[in-house]
Amino acid sequence: AEGLHKSYGDHVALHHLDLEVKEGSIFGLLGPNGAGKTSFIRIINQLTAPDSGQLFFQGEKLSASHIKKIGYLPEERGLYPKMKVGEQLLYLAQLKEVKKSLAKERILRWLKDFQLMDWKDKNVEELSKGMAQKVQFIVTVMHEPSLLIFDEPFSGFDPVNANLIKDEILKLRDDGATIIFSTHRME
Repeated sequence: AEGLHKSYGDHVALHHLDLEVKEGSIFGLLGPNGAGKTSFIRIINQLTAPDSGQLFFQGEKLSASHIKKIGYLPEERGLYPKMKVGEQLLYLAQLKEVKKSLAKERILRWLKDFQLMDWKDKNVEELSKGMAQKVQFIVTVMHEPSLLIFDEPFSGFDPVNANLIKDEILKLRDDGATIIFSTHRME
């Protein structure tokens, strides 16, 4: 980020932010609510535009073509409640340009790793909150993006599943992904 500035009326969310996140690292955005973390994430995901400044991705000015290389787990998670877990994962993987056959392989692997195989043909609304959060995590990583952004990734997880997610995030980093965490919780 070079000189990123974003205001909402009189509120300045980002004041000429200069920031570099090294590829293959884990980077934390830590600050209280209203500090600009979500504004920065929305600009990376091209949901909003900065008032001024520029953002670069892997040495290039950020463009629409980079979206398929980014995985984003928002704090406000959202899945289609009436859709079956497996169908939803397949649909969302294809939106990120993962070929159907490859998406099916990855879905089975992730469902097995997260002990969700028995829920593949169930509607999302039948899942517990923790199970739905694991499905949302799978959606975020299934297209194997080079940049992963996690907004409050551990909120709502019990300690066992929080460790599972933490271990998976570390594996993704070890496989070359760059990770950005956003949180207002120091621990």
